Amino acid sequence: MSETIEQKCLSKGVKLTEQRRVIAKVLEESKKNYGSSDHPDVDELYNRVSKLDPKISIATVYRTVKLFEESGILTKHEFKGGKARYEE
Repeated sequence: MSETIEQKCLSKGVKLTEQRRVIAKVLEESKKNYGSSDHPDVDELYNRVSKLDPKISIATVYRTVKLFEESGILTKHEFKGGKARYEE
């Protein structure tokens, strides 16, 4: 079984706030809930996260995605003419 985002954060020393846990949970469940080809961009991720916790701002989602990417937890995909999309 592969590591969860939370486990990856712990192994890389990334502090997990409650808001980051919600974002990680939504990312982990995205393929199960939206199909195996799901690669949400930050706006899509924000829409999903805000349904679980409306107090999480889009800025928090951007910062968390950037942190996860810089830590090697997420992979960023940039498609020609489109928004960057992310996957675990």
